[in-house]
Amino acid sequence: MEKYESILIKNGILLTMQGEGVGSIIDGAVAIEGSDIVAVGKTADVVKEYGSAEHIIDAKGKAVLPGFIDGHIHTGLSLVRGEAQDVPEIEWMLKTMAPFTSYLTPDHSIKGSRVGVLEALKAGTTTFGEIGGNMTPVAEQVFVPSGVRANLADTINQIGPESRPDPRKPYIFFEDIGEAKFKSGVELVEKYNGKGDGRVSAILSPHGADMMDKELLLRVKENAKELGVLAHIHVAQGGREELQMKMRYGMTTIKFLDSIGYLDDQLIAAHCHQTEDSEVEQLAKRGVRYASCPASIGLIDGITPPLGLFLQAGGKHATIGSDQAPGNGHHNMLVEMKVAALLNKSRHRDPTVLPSWKMMRLATIEGAHAIGLGDKIGSLEVGKKADVILLDLKVPHMTPIIYRPVLNVAPNIVYSARGDEVTDVIVNGSVIVKDKQCLTMDEVKVIEDAQIVATEICEGAADGFLEADGWLAREVKRGLY
Repeated sequence: MEKYESILIKNGILLTMQGEGVGSIIDGAVAIEGSDIVAVGKTADVVKEYGSAEHIIDAKGKAVLPGFIDGHIHTGLSLVRGEAQDVPEIEWMLKTMAPFTSYLTPDHSIKGSRVGVLEALKAGTTTFGEIGGNMTPVAEQVFVPSGVRANLADTINQIGPESRPDPRKPYIFFEDIGEAKFKSGVELVEKYNGKGDGRVSAILSPHGADMMDKELLLRVKENAKELGVLAHIHVAQGGREELQMKMRYGMTTIKFLDSIGYLDDQLIAAHCHQTEDSEVEQLAKRGVRYASCPASIGLIDGITPPLGLFLQAGGKHATIGSDQAPGNGHHNMLVEMKVAALLNKSRHRDPTVLPSWKMMRLATIEGAHAIGLGDKIGSLEVGKKADVILLDLKVPHMTPIIYRPVLNVAPNIVYSARGDEVTDVIVNGSVIVKDKQCLTMDEVKVIEDAQIVATEICEGAADGFLEADGWLAREVKRGLY
């Protein structure tokens, strides 16, 4: 990465996210000193005081905005991209993914995470709401050295290799596994909060209400309170979970969590698509923070998660996330914004639902608040950390730039951008992508390493995948792939 005492970005079209909308400033500038934003305004005004900055970026013809927040992501699963789509939801985890995940080692997770972070970073993601197993080495070897910002959690559950022989029977919980994962989750918080010059933070993640007993669920929540951190949990994520909850507790996930006092503003609830409308309203009423992953859930479940409904019901904090590559195929928030907008408009049969300015906010300032970092990042504002991205607008699919009657930069970013428009990425005041090249990772090696280990995993898993005889395996046997 390149670290400067001061940076001036000038002559750009700023989307600051200040105020209620995108907070646009035409011919704007951002001044950075160390890791902080020290001035935001018209170029002519900012240059007067900060024109002699050590590093100057001319952003003419570019959009300048806060880095994107991916509120719910599992980068380590990037290694099985394209191996688990278009399948019935009840088969996705146990028949389709399980043959691959049983071959994943800690080293695989590190290499998978590197390629996932690289992909997201080059498309403008600066903050990762990453949850998964084995987070300590991933934090140490991926998130800290890559220069990105991350809000990490080790998933806590009581699930072992013998826990789920049949999705239509109650899972078998193992207390010793739960204890070990609980310990790892707490240690991650204690060890990594504030690492990487303050870029890395850690919270707790009870995997899901169907993945652990009530006692452990409550222990995790209580411990999160004691540590002063949020809890990030998968909630109502499909028919498989719904079946488990009804067998074990005789009620839906939302009703169960509410009955034990789990729903409050300490909780980030991911997915929430296997719900009744009244349950979504209850989440909003309780102040729950919602992480919606429309592309992934559309592909895995064929359902549009209730992001628009949650906000209409008064939900205060929401974020969007790319989830995992074998679900939606990508870690690209520009794609995710468009998918979220289109699916929710279709769900509500209302094109005014989630307009482009709102999607931009959900991917920046509102997403930052949802994962507990809104006081630090998410907007171009004096006193905030300098997480800034630049997008080239002078490319065919982003042309023209129109200023009146509608400044079309936000709509074009949400509905037309692909990710390759991102030219520069600054995190915590350090340049980590410059002229489309990542400065903190060897891009060629990251891709080569991912290819090698992905081949190992898939060769090892192939027979088990085919023997499981799921829907996708049968399509393969028919010679359709």
